[in-house]
Amino acid sequence: MKHLFFGSGVRRGSAPGGLGVRRDTIHSRLGAGTMSTARRRVVERLRGTAALLAVTTTLVLAGATGAVASPSPTPTPTPAEPTLVLAPLAHGVVAAGAALTSTIEVSNPTSTDLAPTSLTVELSDSPLTTSPELDEWIDNGELATEASVIDRPAVPAIVAGDSEIVVSTVAVEALAGRTPGVYALSATYGGDVVSRSAVVLQGDTPTAAAIGVIVAVTAGPQTDGLLSAEDLTTLTGTDGRLTDILAGVAGTSAILAVDPALLASIRVLGDSVPASALAWLDRLAALPNERFALQFGDADVSVQADAGLTALLEPTSLDYAMSEDDFVNATPTPSPNPSATADAQPEEGGDTDTDTVTLPDLDELLAVPGARAAMYWPAQGRADANAVNVLAQQPSATGSPATTLLSSAETERSEARAAASSAEGTPLLVYEAGSSSAIRATAAATEGSTQATSALISAQIALEASSPSGPLLVTTERMAEVSATSLRAAIDTVFSYPGVVPTTLSALLSAEPAGAQSAAQPDEEAATRLDTLLAGETSIAEFSSIIDDPSLLTAPERSDLLQLIGAGWRDEPNAWQAALTAHAEATTTTLTSVAIQEPSTVQLVSPEAVLPFFVRNDLPFAANVVLVSTPDNLRLDVERTLTVRAEPGVNTRVEVPVRARVGSGEVTIELRLLSPTFEQVGPVQRAQVTVRAEWERIGIIGLGAIIVLLLGAGFIRTIRRRRRTRAAESVDGPTIDQGTNEENTAREPEPDRPVDRRDE
Repeated sequence: MKHLFFGSGVRRGSAPGGLGVRRDTIHSRLGAGTMSTARRRVVERLRGTAALLAVTTTLVLAGATGAVASPSPTPTPTPAEPTLVLAPLAHGVVAAGAALTSTIEVSNPTSTDLAPTSLTVELSDSPLTTSPELDEWIDNGELATEASVIDRPAVPAIVAGDSEIVVSTVAVEALAGRTPGVYALSATYGGDVVSRSAVVLQGDTPTAAAIGVIVAVTAGPQTDGLLSAEDLTTLTGTDGRLTDILAGVAGTSAILAVDPALLASIRVLGDSVPASALAWLDRLAALPNERFALQFGDADVSVQADAGLTALLEPTSLDYAMSEDDFVNATPTPSPNPSATADAQPEEGGDTDTDTVTLPDLDELLAVPGARAAMYWPAQGRADANAVNVLAQQPSATGSPATTLLSSAETERSEARAAASSAEGTPLLVYEAGSSSAIRATAAATEGSTQATSALISAQIALEASSPSGPLLVTTERMAEVSATSLRAAIDTVFSYPGVVPTTLSALLSAEPAGAQSAAQPDEEAATRLDTLLAGETSIAEFSSIIDDPSLLTAPERSDLLQLIGAGWRDEPNAWQAALTAHAEATTTTLTSVAIQEPSTVQLVSPEAVLPFFVRNDLPFAANVVLVSTPDNLRLDVERTLTVRAEPGVNTRVEVPVRARVGSGEVTIELRLLSPTFEQVGPVQRAQVTVRAEWERIGIIGLGAIIVLLLGAGFIRTIRRRRRTRAAESVDGPTIDQGTNEENTAREPEPDRPVDRRDE
């Protein structure tokens, strides 16, 4: 760490105008002649310390000043305001001659107490006449008629964080003069906090109407084709979504629209299925309610027609999600030829058990017991005229046209109001949009607020069932959230409305149809998204030929695709886009999971060699591919195709034989993988090869030459040594080694001296 002083840029020493100037001034004041050397040293040390402290203090104060001058911004909290919930009793239905009673809950989330005051309760002078008019009142507070104050209940003081419930009772006399109908009701606190609702003032004779209620039995938007065991445990647990749906419809006449993907997700698990999921499946089968099957994953049927499909998409297989180990307790499939099996003798040491495990087929997995076929429910009840025609032409077991459910908000109807309708002979069931939205809101409401939301159901039914020409239909639409208690309250509100009787799906379909036609426009954006998904599925199908069982890739892709176009996504566009983006990334990962590793540069110095390359396989399955190698010039002869079986999860080495042909130079080998159906797998790679094949010949020749030179030099050296020896012998005579005797060494025989034997 830098010292605060010496690291601050201040010069150390007697710079002009710096500390040295001040030291000289103090020294002159004290008098140089009157100060001893030791004393001067002490004084200078004190001065230096004081100066250091002064600079340090200045810097610290400057930093502190800067900190005070630039405080970190603190977000301004949004001030809390009182809240108000107006809830007419009896689901907002006021019988003839009865008082209007409502509860009004005032909550104080602020940090201060609220003083005592009074509420202002108002009721419109004239009834609302249409569902859109009611929606405008609830959503925006706009009212075409005048309203009158009918009550001013007192509100006591409310402490911070507490709430009070106030009861407002309006006597019959205050309601006199108003004809039967739906009236706008509001409560105001403090002049600006308003809660809006509606009440139905009944006449002496309520209008009779037969109404059917359809409840969607779905898991909500999903990204995976099948639910996992963990998901099923959560959904079918005590407080799970699917448990709440069955608890909400049990004992009612509701019609069930069941997603077969739920049932398939349970059945594919076999013996490993969670106990709660199996119990849920049994409870569903035991319910007497009429039902029909949605498309797998509650896929949107209208967007498929908008994308140009003439046949709806269906799962291709669910075998990928099953294991034989989970079906060992299932009834074994008998041999097709029992006599042959009995006569056959088992091989010695072989398994004598001829029973085989049979997995359930696709129809068994998707079956919805008791479901009516050939019924389609587009997302948000919208399907344009072309989509309606496409859906009507889908094959059915009876051969009759399929029935499409449409929302009244997307339909143009004649003056007759009935669920059973037709568009040029095409069967339709039109459900009331206003009541359906109110039912959905009530089913998702908390237990304490269902009373407030249920009043809107009654108001919508009063408007929609005022002059029915046949049975009516309402739905829960696709519920984002659901509570068993709230769902039951919503259904009970419909069937407890004065004059309403439950009707069945059979009665709705067999009723006299009224004229209607779709007013919806094609959803081009959703169709484009489906086109993108289908393009990805096509790529996966082409890629899947590299594995032994292509359905292990194609079947999950189809199941995922159906879930990704589920009707529930249409209410969550941002989440839907995020899910589609994630799926596209997963598709890219799959398509690039098998590829050639980037090769390194190779120096080829021999006429023939083997070049090693590696094939990466990140799939959990073995991949069968063909490695195609193509050089860009004739310097190198390459083995063009090699069949490769790349094991899962590893890099498989592939050796490509090559042979140098003519000359030296740079060669680029293009490497690509092909599937057995000749589809390219992974990106193309290029290997750079430097061919120096003649270097081997040059090296051998050079080495041979060196060896010859060394041998020749040694041979010549040996010959020269021998010649020198012979020359020496010819001049000096032969050299005789006689030991170290100096006498013998000194005596030299005389040349050509005759030997006298007498001397011996």
